[in-house]
Amino acid sequence: MLKNSAAGSITILRNFFAVLLAVSVLTACGGGGSTTTITTPTVLLTATSTSIASGSSTTITWTSTNSTSCSSTSGSGGSGTTGSFDTGALTTTTTYTVTCTGANGSTSQSITITVGSASAPVVSVSSGSTLIAYNDSTTVSWTSTNSTSCSSSSGSGGTSTTGLFDTGALTATTTYTVTCTGAGGSANQSVTITVAPSNVSSVISGFASAGVGSVTVTSANTLTVGTAITISGTTSYDGTYTVASRTDTSFTIAATFVANDATGVWQLAGGMISGCSTTGDTGAITLSNDPSRFNGVAPLAVFFDATATTATATTKPFHDLEYRWDFDDPGSGTWVSGAQPGVSSKNSATGPVAAHVFETPGIYTVALTATDGTNTVSNSCAQIVVQDPDTVFAGTNTICVGATALPTAGVGGCPADASTAQESNFATAISSYALTGKRVLFKSGDTFNAPSSARINKTGPGIVGAFGTTGAPPIVQMTGDTAILLFSGSSTPGIKDWRVMDLDFDGLSKSASYGFQSGGGIDQLTILRMNVHDAHEGFAFASTTLDIANTTTPGGHSIYEQIAIVDSTFTPIHIQGGSGAGWSIYATLNNSAILGNSLGNTADNMATGSHIIRIPQGYKLVISNNSFYRAGGLIIKMHGPIWCATGSATGSNGRCASESSGYLNSELPHGLGGSTGGYTELNVISDNKVLAGNQGYLMHLGPQNEFNDERVRNVIVERNWYQANLSLTRSAIVVGGSEITARNNICDLTGGSNGRYCVNVKREGPSGSNSPAPPPDQVRIYNNTAYSEDANTNFAAALIESGVTNVTVRNNLAYAPSASNSVLIDSSACGVACYTESNNSNDDQVKNTSPLFTATPPILITDWIPMPESYAIDGGSGVPVWSDFFRTIRPQNGVIDIGAVEKALGMY
Repeated sequence: MLKNSAAGSITILRNFFAVLLAVSVLTACGGGGSTTTITTPTVLLTATSTSIASGSSTTITWTSTNSTSCSSTSGSGGSGTTGSFDTGALTTTTTYTVTCTGANGSTSQSITITVGSASAPVVSVSSGSTLIAYNDSTTVSWTSTNSTSCSSSSGSGGTSTTGLFDTGALTATTTYTVTCTGAGGSANQSVTITVAPSNVSSVISGFASAGVGSVTVTSANTLTVGTAITISGTTSYDGTYTVASRTDTSFTIAATFVANDATGVWQLAGGMISGCSTTGDTGAITLSNDPSRFNGVAPLAVFFDATATTATATTKPFHDLEYRWDFDDPGSGTWVSGAQPGVSSKNSATGPVAAHVFETPGIYTVALTATDGTNTVSNSCAQIVVQDPDTVFAGTNTICVGATALPTAGVGGCPADASTAQESNFATAISSYALTGKRVLFKSGDTFNAPSSARINKTGPGIVGAFGTTGAPPIVQMTGDTAILLFSGSSTPGIKDWRVMDLDFDGLSKSASYGFQSGGGIDQLTILRMNVHDAHEGFAFASTTLDIANTTTPGGHSIYEQIAIVDSTFTPIHIQGGSGAGWSIYATLNNSAILGNSLGNTADNMATGSHIIRIPQGYKLVISNNSFYRAGGLIIKMHGPIWCATGSATGSNGRCASESSGYLNSELPHGLGGSTGGYTELNVISDNKVLAGNQGYLMHLGPQNEFNDERVRNVIVERNWYQANLSLTRSAIVVGGSEITARNNICDLTGGSNGRYCVNVKREGPSGSNSPAPPPDQVRIYNNTAYSEDANTNFAAALIESGVTNVTVRNNLAYAPSASNSVLIDSSACGVACYTESNNSNDDQVKNTSPLFTATPPILITDWIPMPESYAIDGGSGVPVWSDFFRTIRPQNGVIDIGAVEKALGMY
């Protein structure tokens, strides 16, 4: 009751005061019975969003009643009774208040904007094309999130969070970076625009009618007739043409004359196709393709370099990606030598470096694909223009030479309108006719003598070859005792662009005879379908020659570049070792190739000569699809230049006066040895067939002995087929370098020595010695097949000796049932700390379990394919090996096989 009484009392009081207030108002207004209601201002405050990310903004809006003006604590939005303002970028939670005032007072209302943590900016940069022609341009654009401003390294495109700019004409590969900033920090992304090398020769100063259907272009030039050129920047003449005639100040093209046309520029045809782009998983793989040249006369050797490719999945894209090339030349046929003669196509290749010889005139678009097994990218951007030699060397630019009679132009294969000469002395003919822009053809079936060296010391383009219908090549005999054909000299370091083809060089077993030798610098030399035999050395291009030449002409001579030895036969003097038997090929080379040759002794089962190929220094080399026979030494010896002792002077020979005493030294080799960083590296040795001779080792990659600090790294050895011979073969592949990958090789060690090993990793020098030779490191031995049928003492797929580190052995298949001590890995001198292994044949399988090859013993290359019941099928673990010996894609059914061959449908 008391509670209810109290409530009633409160109600009575409220009513009393309400009546009192009404009376007061009426009184103030003069009475009379009318009423006036007095109201205070109201304000409604809203925001587009009351919760935002750091660095973002929102808009605050107000409306009001009974007010005459309003104001915000932000000072923005004006003073109207309605208004709005933008907060700007906020980084902390902020409260805003709007106060509105009227006749009866003022009212305020507040709103709080909650600011979350800052998000980092994200920026995406792209370009219209990442591959453009010299002097071309493209567009770079960007978008971003969580940013307030952006800027480009070019200084163009403004500062907006999105933007674009034109690069303008580029003459060098350029990287552009866009950086965007926001409350959460800054971020950047880059795009690289690859610019093809300049082929621009000169500007065009005018056009003139040269008669019906032809135009004279006025421009300085060094063109040859038949050269393909591209004209750009004109009104009516843009396009590709063949030069019909020329002077030093003009040339003629086939076109309809148009008066008063705007002039432009011309360049040699070919190059990276403007606007061409890479497709596929470009976020994972950034593809690089750098051809050595884009145009020239057939036969044209071109070297392709993808070593600048990068990938997010690996730090070793040289080793871990697979690169597949299509040269757009299906008519080029198959290799007649190598691991798969008659099967391996000349039109394709794998590897981060590759090479091809274009023998038929035309325009070729080369395609490159790279994969990491999950991501794949490709482009078809390199255009190669190959000129017709009959056009380039038309008329008297071709000279037909006979030894016993004067040839007749237009008869017996000598081109019509060619010059003719009778000359039996090969040296005289070369000195007389092998000049710039000339093709010298020797008559098939004739024999020419060489009492002294013939020397080519003029720059090309040029060809030394053969004409005739007899089918027998012209024979050149070394009747003296020196090189048959000598290139360049100390005073001609810059000559280039020669082809020597279809000749027979006979050294007549002279102790100092050479097929080819250099006397100075020369680049772009192609040796094609040559037969060089009974010579002390077949091909000798030594950097020591260039170093000595550079002591009198400093810097004039560089390492031999773009040398191609293709489809040729090199057979040394037929004696066992000794001073009269040297190398088939001894050369220091950059960006060069040895392809499809038959090298060594094919006549009988005697080991002949010394090493077949010796590379004292090599950079970006391809040694593929060759057949090696019965070397007196190694089939391939690849070492490097000797590093210098710290502070070493340069000797009179241009090299280190004092040599390094330890591999930790950092004094680069002097002379040309240091020109590529002091290493032999970035080389591929693949698809070769090897029949051993009388050397225990077949292939050696590393220092030539324990006393030399010579460094070899980044070499791939794959898909080679090794066969032991003469009871002396010990190790097929000897690795003394670092970052070496040996994969998909087949080692048939039947008939070798008592100790037989497929891959042998060893440091030069006895165990525990202070040898200056660097220790092998980071060697990968993947998916090789090792086999031995007959009895022997020790057998292993991998022999790992002391002084090496970080060897990985995976997915290797081995079988040696007759060996008394057969294991997969022999590491007795090294222990288990120097290597890791998995998914190989175990030791019991090596001894007792047949891999079930298609035929045992395997004889044909297809005999090495395991049958479906083999334990090799699906026995492997994941490694970066994306195809097998036959280039079958790995894996076929989700799990990689062990050994060199991957089971594929249709193999059985």
